[in-house]
Amino acid sequence: MKYAIPICNDKLFNHYSKAPQFLLLDDVTKQEQIVDLTPTIKAKTCGKKTQMLSLFTAHNVGAVIIKNIGEAMLSTLFDQGIKVFRLNRGADIHALDFSQLIPVEDLAYAKPSVNKRNKVHTCCIGKQTITASKLAPNKNQLDAETISNLKCIHH
Repeated sequence: MKYAIPICNDKLFNHYSKAPQFLLLDDVTKQEQIVDLTPTIKAKTCGKKTQMLSLFTAHNVGAVIIKNIGEAMLSTLFDQGIKVFRLNRGADIHALDFSQLIPVEDLAYAKPSVNKRNKVHTCCIGKQTITASKLAPNKNQLDAETISNLKCIHH
């Protein structure tokens, strides 16, 4: 099976979704490959989940090894059928004993997302504003009946 491990400076990265690189490991062939994630124009959040999932699909990743992960990303991995394992602190990522990995099988392991809870997703603010402005009635506009009545009074 192929595993993806979030890394930075050749060490397990603390937060899964913010990792600048992934170490791809094949437990059968023992081959290793480091893949850099390309920073997206929308910075740290929007598009990164899609980029990671595309990477996993392209490399036939069947499992990920994590330290910390947010609820939304963990839920997405579960939905995609990707197995999730956690690694004990201080473990050497290049000398893993795959039988010692601890499976993560419940969303309770995940950290709640502060941005999701507060609905502050900086890269999506423009989208939310545009959508809201299209749907909300403009308080400065008069309805058709009022305009018609004003025309009658003016004439």
